[in-house]
Amino acid sequence: MANSLKFSILPLALLFLTACPGKKLSSDEVLGAVVGAMCKKLVACQPNAMPSEDFCQNTMKTALNSAKDMPKVGATQKQLDACLDSINKSECQGLLGSEPPAGCEFLK
Repeated sequence: MANSLKFSILPLALLFLTACPGKKLSSDEVLGAVVGAMCKKLVACQPNAMPSEDFCQNTMKTALNSAKDMPKVGATQKQLDACLDSINKSECQGLLGSEPPAGCEFLK
């Protein structure tokens, strides 16, 4: 009986864990992930300007924290994953424009 109860609860637990795919992530989670991906790409694209990912992340986070109005962005995990994938696939010059990369429109 205990084993059958355990196996009947497992599908319910999985359903519960996947029931909210549209839940918005916190602004800190989104910005942290985007900054990390951007810095990884920028270090590869411009090693003279960005000597390391740590330097880049510290610079970007300092700029964001000192901004008068810290940007509040919201995205679902699916939107964030699409944005990060777009950043990873972007060509170097595509990251330096005034518009966010395709898939990252929620950053506007």
